[in-house]
Amino acid sequence: MPTSPAFGGVQTGVLLLLVSSLFLLISFHRGVSKLGHGTIVDQNLEWTVGPKYESLPELLDTKLNHNYSASLLKRDATADYETSLCTGAQMWAKIQAAFDDSSRVSLQTLPSTALENGWTPNTLHIALDAPWREYIDHELGPGKVPPVDQAPFIEHTQNLDFTNKQGGHREALSKTGLEAARYRTYYIPTISAVVVKNMRSPATVVKEIFHKSGQPKPPSNALISNVYTPPLSRWSDVTWTVYQSLATGDGKMLQFIGHDQVNNAVSARVMVYIIRKHQPQGNPNARPSLPFPGFEFGIETPEGQALLGTPNGMGTAWLLHDRGTELGRRSLKVRIWIEGRDKLMMAFNMVPV
Repeated sequence: MPTSPAFGGVQTGVLLLLVSSLFLLISFHRGVSKLGHGTIVDQNLEWTVGPKYESLPELLDTKLNHNYSASLLKRDATADYETSLCTGAQMWAKIQAAFDDSSRVSLQTLPSTALENGWTPNTLHIALDAPWREYIDHELGPGKVPPVDQAPFIEHTQNLDFTNKQGGHREALSKTGLEAARYRTYYIPTISAVVVKNMRSPATVVKEIFHKSGQPKPPSNALISNVYTPPLSRWSDVTWTVYQSLATGDGKMLQFIGHDQVNNAVSARVMVYIIRKHQPQGNPNARPSLPFPGFEFGIETPEGQALLGTPNGMGTAWLLHDRGTELGRRSLKVRIWIEGRDKLMMAFNMVPV
C-alpha cells in the first residue's frame, strides 16, 4: 500500500533524528576515549593531561561522588593494559638489544650536578616510610635499612625558564596555576635503592601549559626535547646523576627502584587491572585488597612487561637502557601491592644476571 506524503515526511524526520543521535553518541564515545588514553611524550613515554589523584578512592571504590571519572577509569583499564603491554614488550626488546651491542659505550653527556640544569635541590633527612622498610627487609633480609642520615630524601624542583629560550616558564605557570616540574626521591645507595615519591617531568609541564592555554595541540616531541626542556630533564637522567654523586663502591650498582603511592592514572589502571585479573572476586566492582608482599612478576610475563610499559615503569626502563654499560646485564622483577585502603605501590628489582 503506498505511503501518504505526510506519513513519509514523518518517517524521514524520525530517520534523520535517529542518525543524528547515533552520530552524537559515537562522537561522545570517541571524545571519552581520547580523554582516557593520553598520548606518548618524549623518551620517557609519559602521558598527557589526564585524571591524577593524591589517593585513589575514585579508582578503588564503588561509592563515589565522581561517578564520571570512575566510569572513565574503569572503561579504559583493558585498553591501557594492552597499550602498556605493547610498549613494555618493545622496550624490553630494546633493552636486550642494547645489552647485546658489544660496541656500545657509556653515555658521558650528563652534567656533574643537577643544579647546572636548573634543578634546585632540597635535602631532608627523614625516615624511610614503613612499607619500604618492609620491602627492603623482604628482599635483603632484616636489619638492612640504613639510619636516617644515610637515606637522604631529596626534592629537585625545576627553576629554569624553559618554555622558550627567552624565558616565560614562571609566567606560564602563574597564569595556569600549574606546579613546576618536580622529582621527589629517597636515595639509599648503601642498599642500592631509590624510592620515588613524585615524578613530574618538564615534558609533562610543557604539555599541560599548552593544554591549559587553549592551544589546539602541544608542540612536537622533538621540539619539547630540543627547545622547551633542559638537557637534564628526564627522571632517569636526574636520578642517575644524583645517585652516582651519593654512592660509593658497590652502592653505585643501583638495583631497586620503588614507586610510592602511584597516582598516575594510567599506571594505576594497569596495576588494578592486573590485581583484579589475579584476584577474582564475586563483585568485579568491589574494592581490591592486596597487602604486602602482593604479587611479583618476572619481565618474561605479560604482566611484568605491561608494568614496565606504564608511565612509572618507563623511567626504570630508560635508566636500564641508557646505563646498561655501568649496570651490566640485568633481568627484572616487578612487585605490586596495595598499602592500606588505596595506596598503590610498585617496585622494580633489577636483578644482576
